[in-house]
Amino acid sequence: MANTRLCGPAVLGMLFLTVGMSLGTVQPVPAQPREVPPPIVHVSDWTLTPAQIDTNCTRALAAFKRRVERLVTAPGRPTATSFLEPFETANADLNDTLVAETMLFQVSSDERVRAASQRCNALLNDAGSEIAARPDLYRALVAVKAGGTAHTDAQRRLLTLDLTAALRAGAGLHAEARKEFVALQKRLDDVQLRYAANLGRDTTTIALLPSQRDGLSDDFIARLKRDASGNLVVPVNESTVGPFLRTAADPEARKAFYIAYARRGGTGNVALLEEAIRIRDRLAKLMGAPNWAAYTLADRMAQSPQRVNTFLADIDRALLPVARAEKEELAQLKGGSIEPWDTAFYANRLRKARYDVDNDVISQYFPVQHTIDAVLGVYAKLFDVRFRLNTTLPRWSPDVIAYDVSESSGRYLGSFYLDLYPRPGKYSHFADFPFAPHRRFANGTEQAPLGAIIGNWPQPAAGHPALLTHGEVQTFFHEFGHNMAEMFANSPYESLTGFRRDFVEAPSQMLENWVWNPAILKEISANATTGEPLPDDVIAKMIRARNFRAASDNVTQVFYATVDMRYHTQGANVDTTALWRTTLHETTPGEMLPDTYPQASFGHLMGGYDAGYYGYLWSKVYAQDLFTAFERDGLENPLVGGRYRKLVLEPALTDEADAEVGHFLGRPMRPDAFYRELGISVPR
Repeated sequence: MANTRLCGPAVLGMLFLTVGMSLGTVQPVPAQPREVPPPIVHVSDWTLTPAQIDTNCTRALAAFKRRVERLVTAPGRPTATSFLEPFETANADLNDTLVAETMLFQVSSDERVRAASQRCNALLNDAGSEIAARPDLYRALVAVKAGGTAHTDAQRRLLTLDLTAALRAGAGLHAEARKEFVALQKRLDDVQLRYAANLGRDTTTIALLPSQRDGLSDDFIARLKRDASGNLVVPVNESTVGPFLRTAADPEARKAFYIAYARRGGTGNVALLEEAIRIRDRLAKLMGAPNWAAYTLADRMAQSPQRVNTFLADIDRALLPVARAEKEELAQLKGGSIEPWDTAFYANRLRKARYDVDNDVISQYFPVQHTIDAVLGVYAKLFDVRFRLNTTLPRWSPDVIAYDVSESSGRYLGSFYLDLYPRPGKYSHFADFPFAPHRRFANGTEQAPLGAIIGNWPQPAAGHPALLTHGEVQTFFHEFGHNMAEMFANSPYESLTGFRRDFVEAPSQMLENWVWNPAILKEISANATTGEPLPDDVIAKMIRARNFRAASDNVTQVFYATVDMRYHTQGANVDTTALWRTTLHETTPGEMLPDTYPQASFGHLMGGYDAGYYGYLWSKVYAQDLFTAFERDGLENPLVGGRYRKLVLEPALTDEADAEVGHFLGRPMRPDAFYRELGISVPR
């Protein structure tokens, strides 16, 4: 997920929510060519105390406000050189100065540090809301546009996005409405941060009796602690939900886990979500929009809720009958009705029976470190780059590792962290975070991008390597695609290094196709004991099973996107539990359990994907069409990879995604490949 791909202050210009040992076939990096000045390496202090975070944040924010004040009050007519670029520089400097201060909220195990980081984020969000809504700042941007001084494509794009952001922040409202808008935006930022903090603090567990261990792997059990009564204590989180619900044979244990998982975040998070919906609705009304979804989508590729709802309904109409039949298959296998906690268990059994595919056996071929090395090796060939372990870059936890990325010529491009195992208080999903994006300074030097992939893979048991499911490998391939997009983005401005929200997933979704290619699977797999790659017959079975229960999986995505749209189109006062229940019933074969509230842990709705979850399916339309070029010319063909990098990843937000895709494919996007994969006809 690129959930939480927004990083740092939510200020006007920040539109983007990423001694060496050689890696397998990845070659050592030669010295930097003298004629090319190396990019500046961004270094952060991850050992900050709460007091240091508070001080640094306050000081940097005060300096930023002074710079903005000088800009908007400077004599003379604002130009791209005198106003637009200095304002962008001030934004970027603030972001880059406070990387650790804002990011420790997601990764620190110290509750006091997380609280201080949360305070810093709140202060920056508040300041961003105030500054973005300043009429004098908006007038200065209008003057830049009227003067015609934005001459380059990047300057014109930056100006357009800044003007749009200012208008959407309320800068064009009259004084009283603007005051209300800014106050509401601050409140919304606070509510969203509190929701995320509640999830970060969640320590839900269930206790297993010795008789309830059947089906669970020895490795899974070896990672568990015991309570005073000798029962196994199972953490209920993202790293355990899949293995437990797929393999635990005891239905009461699965039920207890499922219900606990569906209650994470608590009723407090339900209240925060409903407050956020009320605030968003009022913000939209202040801006003259009928609802939050209409307000949000006006600045996205999709443009309107009606277009999104039609897109989702077309998919659901075609797939829901198939999904219902898939559920009936599981009921026949069980010999009774399928409860929500039964689905993963019986689906796993059916998959094994039908395709002779055993996830536990496949996991033996994906030990963590080999998988990391092999995936980086694939990316190295595709994009003609090199990766090296960096043992000197400061890090926030001993289990975090860092890598440098360089051109094959030796020129340094950037660095990234991998933080892949659960810790108390840590971000609980799997996502890529761009800390300090690429930027170009006035003297011609560049800042190298710095980011991190943060996930929650299972911890290795004593004496055994951690093993990954094929799905976890696919997720890593996806998130690493985000990381590569950040490494390659070549805009002069930080604010132009991302993509529009409903396209941002497309480059990474496209790369998921690699882990279904037989040659790539051979390349990235190695048995933890023998070192042998996946056998050909196992790979063939995996590929045959690729679309197993695809209808069920996709109507689930339709449901998430639909409930998000309904939350944000039905006014200020939404009963999120009731609407979740009715939407789930209408769009999927499933039903919601009483006394559960899964929306309390649906972090996308409070992390930048509100009225935007549809983007996962929307962007996959683009992803599958982009993939047709690699499918035709080779998945490790550096010529295709280089063209894709140059035409899509490097320009990033400097151009619209439709134009970039058209340049790469040599034609406008067509949805045929997306619908073909789902096995349904293209809606006409």
